[in-house]
Amino acid sequence: YRRFGAQFYVPNSPSWGIDNRTVAVRVPTGSADSVRIEHRVAGADANPYLLMASVLAGIHHGLTNEIEPGPPVEGNSYEQNEQSLPNNLRDALRELDDSEVMAKYIDPMYIDVFVACKESELAEFENSISDLEYNWYLHTV
Repeated sequence: YRRFGAQFYVPNSPSWGIDNRTVAVRVPTGSADSVRIEHRVAGADANPYLLMASVLAGIHHGLTNEIEPGPPVEGNSYEQNEQSLPNNLRDALRELDDSEVMAKYIDPMYIDVFVACKESELAEFENSISDLEYNWYLHTV
């Protein structure tokens, strides 16, 4: 989640567009052989199986409930949309834990275990003192 910031060009709202790298779901143009969508929110560290399951669940939910995605974003999405996607692990876990939609696609017991594991990892991370912090504060004391 450290890559979520304006300077890193990571989508921060549920948006889509054609040949637009500032949106969450990009539809690149090209030949018929290269037709695809790009999910631009997840990082390289995401579990590819859970990521694909989540993306497909969202697509299925949108299609079966006929949810209108709105018009494609043209131009800079960061300037047109307020941040509404979580930009830190704690908020993302809270949203997953509270999601009625995801509970229909992924076993709620699995979600509970996943969230508990990630919260434990987050607590360990937050309780660790980095070399950078040691170096900063050691010289000021």
